[in-house]
Amino acid sequence: MKHILIVDDDSMSSLVTKSAVCKEYRVTEVSSGEAALAFLENEIPDLILMDIEMPGMNGKAVASRLKENEKWAKIPIIFLTADADPTTEAECLQCGADDFITKPFAGIVVSSRVSRILELQEFRKNLELELEKQTQQMKMATLKSLTDALTGLHNRDYLEKSVQERLKNGHSGALFMLDLDNFKAINDTFGHIVGDKTLQHFAEVLKKHARESDIVCRLAGDEFVIFCTDLEDKKTAAKKAEGIIRTFSDKMGALGYGGIVSVSIGIVMARGGAEYQSLYSKADKSLYFVKNNGKNAYHFYDESKRDLEEISTVIDLEYIQQMMQEGLEIPKGAFHLAYDEFKKLYDFVQRCVERKKQLVQTVLFTLDYVDDSKEQVPLEALMGLLEESVVESLRAVDAGTRYSNSQYIVLLLDTDITNGRMVAERVMRKFRENVQEITSNVKISYDIQPMEPKVAGN
Repeated sequence: MKHILIVDDDSMSSLVTKSAVCKEYRVTEVSSGEAALAFLENEIPDLILMDIEMPGMNGKAVASRLKENEKWAKIPIIFLTADADPTTEAECLQCGADDFITKPFAGIVVSSRVSRILELQEFRKNLELELEKQTQQMKMATLKSLTDALTGLHNRDYLEKSVQERLKNGHSGALFMLDLDNFKAINDTFGHIVGDKTLQHFAEVLKKHARESDIVCRLAGDEFVIFCTDLEDKKTAAKKAEGIIRTFSDKMGALGYGGIVSVSIGIVMARGGAEYQSLYSKADKSLYFVKNNGKNAYHFYDESKRDLEEISTVIDLEYIQQMMQEGLEIPKGAFHLAYDEFKKLYDFVQRCVERKKQLVQTVLFTLDYVDDSKEQVPLEALMGLLEESVVESLRAVDAGTRYSNSQYIVLLLDTDITNGRMVAERVMRKFRENVQEITSNVKISYDIQPMEPKVAGN
């Protein structure tokens, strides 16, 4: 039931007013403006019927106080007065009244006016709620349009607009462009669900290393950008890049995907007033330099350096083969490398393939081991035997490394697909010979792929 507060120092007038509305509404009566304000401290009525002329604080003064208070400002007010002067009515409306009733009045008039004002008030509330709802929906839609659905980071549209605005307002900063190395291997080996999780894990790493004032975005695929607002110290920027690389490596290692995917970062330092597109281009060049010179590192853009293409090392694949062969007085089989060193060799060989179109085969050996409680052979021991089988079966110019805790990857230089399969079968036969006296529960398989030139952006 709606609640009406009657404020009137005339008890007879108050009684008449109450009788007009008490059947449809709950009614409270007070006899002064001060008493009305005291009542409102504890309870908010739906409408106030108030006399104008009262000792102490009159009705217009009370109305002014109500409109100044956010908690009371929207309470509808109907003034009751014996003053029929139009000027008085205008003054009442100016100080916040919703209606004006002249005494003496008929009860049906009061009831009708109260009903109409309450209906309007309810209509106004509904409009405000609907407007607030639509405003929230628009805010959510805008936020959604500027947010990457998978990672929850901002997207490209938000990035460009926000960074340019900060630069225009005189802010400096550091723009980091980040790309996940070998991300395709995650999707191809473990599936796209793991790939999506990897992107989410990387987003968490970026958030961990970002300040509240930084802008963190996912551009597309496995490409990300951070703008560190007002970060002007190169050493601090370098530490941030190192922290991102290290934290992501530790996180992926803890999840069982260590050594597969890493991070390359291109950085450009920005002064206030700079243009976003220019910074983006410079950071992209720095990232390209890292991607083509070992990956899993960071590089600052330097205006004084020559073009990145000019400082790239040019060397033939035949030359590296010759160096590997000449470095061995007695052939000892394939090179087994640590993963980080293998990645550098892999990237180097790939550049050679792109320039010379030479034949290189990539072979991935996979162990499928079902642990038998009677035998309990550690997977590490089986991987050791696989490593020995590879080294014994391949040439001195071939190289390999452990790709995961159950996989070993090999580069076969100057080899076509047919010969590559023959080599892989030879490794598998050697492994079965080495492992047969230990366990029969392990299976080995391989996948062979010609090394292809990289797709731009990977």
